[in-house]
Amino acid sequence: MMIALAAASQEYPANYFRSPVDDRILLSGTFGELRSGHFHSGIDIKTGGVTGKNIYAVADGYVSRIKVSAYGFGKTLYVTHPNGFVSVYAHLDRFNARISPYVREKHYENESFELDIFPDKGQLTVRKGEVIALSGNSGGSNGPHLHYELRLEATQTPVNPLFFGLEVKDYIRPGIHWLKVIPAANGALVDGRPDAMVYSVEGWGEEHRLKGHDTVQVFGDFAVAVNTTDKLNDAANKNGVYSVTLYVEGEKVYHHEMEKFDFVETRYINSLIDYAEYVENSRRYMRSEIDPNNRLSIYRDVKNNGIISLPARGLYRLEYVVSDFGGNISRLPFLVEYSGPAAPRNEKVPEGPVIFSISENNVFNAPNIEVALPGGCLYRDILFRYDILPEPDGAYSRIHRIHDDHVPVHLYFDVTIVPDILPADPSKLLLKRIDRKGKTIPAGGEWVDGALRASIRSFGDYAVYIDTIPPEIIPQNIASGVIGPGRETVRIKIRDEDSGIKKYRATLNGRWLLMDYDAKNDLLVYEIDEHLLKGDNLFRLEVTDNRDNLSVFEKTLKRE
Repeated sequence: MMIALAAASQEYPANYFRSPVDDRILLSGTFGELRSGHFHSGIDIKTGGVTGKNIYAVADGYVSRIKVSAYGFGKTLYVTHPNGFVSVYAHLDRFNARISPYVREKHYENESFELDIFPDKGQLTVRKGEVIALSGNSGGSNGPHLHYELRLEATQTPVNPLFFGLEVKDYIRPGIHWLKVIPAANGALVDGRPDAMVYSVEGWGEEHRLKGHDTVQVFGDFAVAVNTTDKLNDAANKNGVYSVTLYVEGEKVYHHEMEKFDFVETRYINSLIDYAEYVENSRRYMRSEIDPNNRLSIYRDVKNNGIISLPARGLYRLEYVVSDFGGNISRLPFLVEYSGPAAPRNEKVPEGPVIFSISENNVFNAPNIEVALPGGCLYRDILFRYDILPEPDGAYSRIHRIHDDHVPVHLYFDVTIVPDILPADPSKLLLKRIDRKGKTIPAGGEWVDGALRASIRSFGDYAVYIDTIPPEIIPQNIASGVIGPGRETVRIKIRDEDSGIKKYRATLNGRWLLMDYDAKNDLLVYEIDEHLLKGDNLFRLEVTDNRDNLSVFEKTLKRE
């Protein structure tokens, strides 16, 4: 493993980039870490639980992109460097004194908080070690930190930033927590059962072992999956590992590593992991088996698509070797007793089965519903299932159970539903997904030709609802309307429980006003500036939800 790391590191300059922070680097997230629906594309650097820490340009270059969003990376800077790499700094609180006026001008020019702009090459140059921003908690961040990336400029491919010489103290070996053995052929058995079997793992240091289980009995071909995390010195976070390797009788049959990946690949994480286990128990296992429509580039030296087919009856030694970036490794050896090939079962196929293929467009029709999946939408062919359940409270249709939420979907697909109840204004109808706890999640949709058509990306339970209720506007600190000398902000909460916020527009004395939107906290913030004049000012806020229900709030703000 250290040889592989050394070979990869030769491609990347180790002393070209400085650290983006002053303090010692402590990580709360590693590159390639398994996240919900994506791989982590950078490293998360701790900022002591606070915002406002200096963020430095890691090398000379120019600001090539600035993105501001209430979601995702929040406030983000992209700096292009002469050596063909781009550094990315995300979840920022604010930009430096040179960049901020430029961004502010673009906000007002576009009359939008959301920005995605590309300055000219010579417009905003930066020097190595220059403070370019202050750290924050903007966008989808769950706590103050810096998300930092290095990308190849030509392809925007993110590369593990630790290859570039950042010093991170790590003497701790990865932990291996669970092993899963999965039948991979018709009639295959694991410990006498046709289902996947899960085994708890114990151990400390380099060596791990199955807890209370010496040998796994198998009939037929099988695959394996491992649940593993890594910790670094002086940080409690459970992070992702760098590489996973599987050996059978000393022969490498599977390996993947987190050197780099393209963004178009990132959703294939749902094929790498045991998706059903994640849905059911929020536990991520990395599988050895590679699905037919899994196009991840992280795999190396994989034999037979990760399915283990043993040659003869007998006892076999398998071993997982898991490594972090620092080269610390952990091992999980275990024994498999192979009792011969599987005895295929005569599995009864339901009448009129609908097979959905990975390579073709797939369409299913039933009363009041059509489901259309494009080719490439699935990771493997499935026998599609559909059911209909009673109408839930407040819904305008019965529940349409579209296949099984344990099965991942890669691309968006179309669902068209005719509601059981038709309201006076069907444009207010929307599709909602109903999760296992009964919570409804808006999935949108558009009323077209007498039906609600929506584009969704998950199987599961769906029903049609209606949203005729305008969003809530809740002032936080302007009850009196008086803005005294010490006041720095105007803060207003906006919420919509049904279809969600679509847009907002704030004006002051009839002119558009910049208000930062913190979507995760439902909060709009105006930082008081020259636009608020002495004396009386008319503040107006319009908020529209995704069914075009409008709320308006007006207040006279008196600046003393």
